[in-house]
Amino acid sequence: MSRFARKLAAAAFGLASVHAAWAQPAAASAQPAAASAPAADRIAVGNYQVQMASAGSGRYTVLFESGFGTDLRAWRKVAPEVAKSARAVSYSRAGYGASEARPEPRTLLQSSAELDQLIAAAKLSPPFILVGHSYGGLLARAFAARHPDWVAGMVLVDPSDERFNPALRKLDAARAAADDRQFAAIVPPRFQPELQQLQPVLDSGNFPVAGKLPDVPVVVLTSVQQADKPEFFLETLQAVAIKRQLHADFLRQFSEGTQVVTDKSGHNIQLEEPQLVVDAVGKVIAAADRRRQSAQASR
Repeated sequence: MSRFARKLAAAAFGLASVHAAWAQPAAASAQPAAASAPAADRIAVGNYQVQMASAGSGRYTVLFESGFGTDLRAWRKVAPEVAKSARAVSYSRAGYGASEARPEPRTLLQSSAELDQLIAAAKLSPPFILVGHSYGGLLARAFAARHPDWVAGMVLVDPSDERFNPALRKLDAARAAADDRQFAAIVPPRFQPELQQLQPVLDSGNFPVAGKLPDVPVVVLTSVQQADKPEFFLETLQAVAIKRQLHADFLRQFSEGTQVVTDKSGHNIQLEEPQLVVDAVGKVIAAADRRRQSAQASR
């Protein structure tokens, strides 16, 4: 792996785990479209065109949220399998993939509101299972907090956590700051405005969306893969342990929460071990079905 690619992977969780997925999707863009992305169309959402792929059918609609700087191709190894038992919907946010850019600041709340608009335009119906990778995990949480009655479960794939940067600064402020500077330096110019909106969220340690998350089945997948020779603070044993603990702590608010830990994948679990994500979605759907059946039996 090149030093540049390692920087992408290493910096990923420190700035909300937002961009390590670039490495593999970026390489895939040089391949024929059929090999690099699910079949996708553009749908009119207000005055803008949004790239969306939809396949399969079932009681649940599984909505996929990609990480920072990545488009719907991030789910090319997962969505086709999920579509065998549910409706699988992936999309590219404004300015990503084949989706048109929009003038509004790329805040977390703005992106979450635009998902609402896509759902309405595509006539998607709950119950939804939310699947979010990296920064997409924050977006999945924002949607669930805003629409708790629409969400039947969540799968968070090495998700960002707003408490991570403060925890790293407490451990070693100088090394954490050095990682942040390195990450900001390699983010392409077109993503810099979004990063500037996101950075205060990561530094604050507070989630910016009000509302309690619904008590639904949740699976969190956590990468604990270690670098042979860590170049960055984020690759160290201490930083990885903090991430693992934050993921476990997040799950304590749910009556059915499961953490799946892997050392065989880096940040891009959905590309390196896609079956883990497919299995997690299946587990959440099965748990949601049990709850639905139990509620019906008690009426």
